[in-house]
Amino acid sequence: MIDRIIDYALKHRLLTILLVVLVSILGIIVYLQMPKDIYPDLNAPLVKIITENPGMAAEDVERLISFPLESLLNGAPHVTRVRSESTTGDSVVTVEFEWGMDIYLARQIVSSKLELITGRLPLGTTQPILGPVSSRMGEIFEFAVIGEETNPIELRSVADWTIRYRLQGVRGVSFVINLGGFVKQFQVYIKPEMLKNYDITINEVKEALENSNRNFSGGIILKGSQEVLIKGMGRIETIEHIKNTVITSRNNVPVYVKDVAEVKIGGKFRRDAASHNAKEAVYVTVEKQYGGDTLAAIRNIKNALTQIAKDLPENINIKPFYDQSILILKSLKHVEASIFEGAILIILVMVFFMWNLRSSLIASLTIPFSILIALVLMDIFGIGLTVMSIGGLAIGIGKVANGSIIMVENIFRVLKEKKGQASTLELTSEAARDVGKHLFSANLIIILVFLPLLTLKGIEGAMFRPTAFAVAAALFGSLILNLTLKPVLCSVFLKEKHLKDRKNPVIEFLTKKYHSILTKSLDHKKFIIAVFVILIIGAGISYNFLGKEFVPPLDEGAIMASTVMLPETSLEESIKMGTRVEKIFLSFPEVISVSRTTG
Repeated sequence: MIDRIIDYALKHRLLTILLVVLVSILGIIVYLQMPKDIYPDLNAPLVKIITENPGMAAEDVERLISFPLESLLNGAPHVTRVRSESTTGDSVVTVEFEWGMDIYLARQIVSSKLELITGRLPLGTTQPILGPVSSRMGEIFEFAVIGEETNPIELRSVADWTIRYRLQGVRGVSFVINLGGFVKQFQVYIKPEMLKNYDITINEVKEALENSNRNFSGGIILKGSQEVLIKGMGRIETIEHIKNTVITSRNNVPVYVKDVAEVKIGGKFRRDAASHNAKEAVYVTVEKQYGGDTLAAIRNIKNALTQIAKDLPENINIKPFYDQSILILKSLKHVEASIFEGAILIILVMVFFMWNLRSSLIASLTIPFSILIALVLMDIFGIGLTVMSIGGLAIGIGKVANGSIIMVENIFRVLKEKKGQASTLELTSEAARDVGKHLFSANLIIILVFLPLLTLKGIEGAMFRPTAFAVAAALFGSLILNLTLKPVLCSVFLKEKHLKDRKNPVIEFLTKKYHSILTKSLDHKKFIIAVFVILIIGAGISYNFLGKEFVPPLDEGAIMASTVMLPETSLEESIKMGTRVEKIFLSFPEVISVSRTTG
C-alpha cells in the first residue's frame, strides 16, 4: 500500500502539489477562525439553581430550601456532586454532572426534577430558576461603572438598565453580573397614626399600589372603517403617581397614599458593595457562553461598550480592568514564537548536516505543511487552539523533521549513486519505496505512544488530550507529506547538475570527535556503565524532591487579595475595612488600579 501511494503521487505530481497547497490554505483559514484560549475548558457541566425568599434567615434558607433541593438532585442520573450556598433570602444550588455530559441535557434533567418539589417549598419562595449556561472559567471581562460625584443609585440604574441589557444581547455573552451601588426603589414609609386615623391596614395600602401599577385594555371603538384600541394608562412612573394613588374613601372623600405615608426615592437594602480605586462604583462581570470563543466574545463586548459609552451621561464612565484576551494572546504569541524559533533552528541543522541547500529546503517544507495539516485535523475533531495544543505542535516539530530528512537524504543518495542508470522519476520512486515502509512504521509507533493520553477521562483528559492529538496529527501530516510531496519535489528540483559530491566539514568534524569518544568509552566500559547507573539512581531520587503542580502559574499582572472577617460583621464595617485595604494597595506607585467587591 505504501509503494502504491508513492507511485501514485509521482505519477500525478501536479495533482499532489495542488492538494497539498489546498489543504495548506485551508489550514491557514482554520487557524484564523479557530477558537483560542489559554487552557481547554476544565469544567465538568454545571447547572445552578437560584431560589429566593426575601427576608428569610440564612439558616432557614438552608434547612427549608437548599437541603430539600440537594436531596432531590443527588439521585438524578449522571450527577457526581451537589453543593449549595445559602444566604439571607437566597439559595444557590450547584449540580455537577459527569464529564462529557451535554450541558443542555443536564439542564433538562434538573428542570424535570424541580417540577417535583416546587409546590413543597415555603410560602413566599419564588419559582426556582436555572442559572445561565456558563462555566467557572467563563468570567472573561470585568469593568467598573464610575462617576465623579454621582449618586450610587444612578450608577446602579445605568449599569442595570442600560449597560447590562445591551451587553446581554451581544453575541457570545451568557450573563452579566452587577455588584455594588444601590438598586433604585420608590419607598413608601407608612405613618401608623394616619393609618389608625383613617382605619386603613398596611395590606390595603399594598393592594392599592399593586392594583394601580398596571396598564389595561378598554376594548375597541369602531369609528367608520377603522378600529380604535382603548388603553388605560396606569403604570407608576414617578413619585407623584404613587402619592396620588387612591387607597379607599371615607365619607365619599378619597384617601390617597400621600395622606397616610411618605414617599421617597431610595436604595434597596443591599448585601453587597463595590468600589474602584477606593471610590463607590458598580463592579460588572461578563460571562461567556458555554464552549464559546473567548477572543470573539471579548471583541464583541469591546465593540458594544464603545457604542454604549456614547449613550451614557457625561458624568458616568466605563473603566475596564480585566481583559482575558490580553493574557490569551500574550501566551499564544510566546508559544508560537517558540515554535517559529524551533523551526528555524531545525532548518539550520538540516542545512549544516545535509550540506545541500536544495535538499535542506525540500526537507524543511515538512514543518510548516505538517502543522497546517494538523490544524485542519484539530478543527475537524473539535480541538481548540490553546497553550496545550500548540505545545503539542511544538513537540511534533522535531519529530516530523526526522522522517523528511531520512526520505530526502535517501533519494539524494540514490540519485547520486545511480546517476544515468535510469530516469530521475524511476530512481526517486525506488529510493522512496526503500524507506517508505520504515518511515510509516516509525511514525506509527510514535503515534501509538501518545494514544493512551487520548483515552484519559475527567480533568486530566481535558487537559492533555489536545497535546496528544496535536502531536499525533502533526506526525500523521508529516507521514503523508514524506510519502507524497517529498518524492515529487525531489523528482522536480534534484536534477543531475545538482547532485555534485561535496565534502561536509561539519559531518567530518563530528565524526572524528564521535570516533574518539566512542573509542575511549569502549576502553572504559565498566566506568561508563557505572556513571549511567548513578545518573539514573540520582534522577529517581531527585524526582521525589521536585515540586509538583497541575498547571504552571500564569502571571496576569494582577493580585487577588481576600479579606475574611467574622460572619456577624456588618456590611458597613466590611466596606470600611475593604476601603482601607484598597488605599494601602494604591499607596504603591506600581499599582495602576484596585477594584473591590464586598458581600
